[in-house]
Amino acid sequence: MPYQVSNDVDGRPRITLTGEPSYCHALDSATPTDGRQGTWLVMDFAAWSVSDVVAVQTALDAARHFGGALKLGLLPYTDPEDLEGWPWHEDADGPSPHWVLTRDGAVRWRHSGALALDELIKAISDQATVT
Repeated sequence: MPYQVSNDVDGRPRITLTGEPSYCHALDSATPTDGRQGTWLVMDFAAWSVSDVVAVQTALDAARHFGGALKLGLLPYTDPEDLEGWPWHEDADGPSPHWVLTRDGAVRWRHSGALALDELIKAISDQATVT
């Protein structure tokens, strides 16, 4: 499996990526949000939700589809309060996982809930110039 969701020594959820391209990033709630240049797809997900953890593979597959033209950030959480400080998360409503597509720091698209790979690829293609 190219990823594993576990808890760190402080009990916070984390994701470990193995053998994934350099444009795929494991994030945590302490990761700074500034300076995100280019196109980013960030997915935050409940680490305790089996369906959310399965959706990680959809995010990885979508990132591979674009071949590095976008960067992927994967952010596990235990409680939505863990995401305080992520400015785009303040508007997240609805079921997890939560998806946000940014271009040079500006939010281009948001979605709450699971997506099939083809739906995710279409949404990204429709909302951002990904080359």
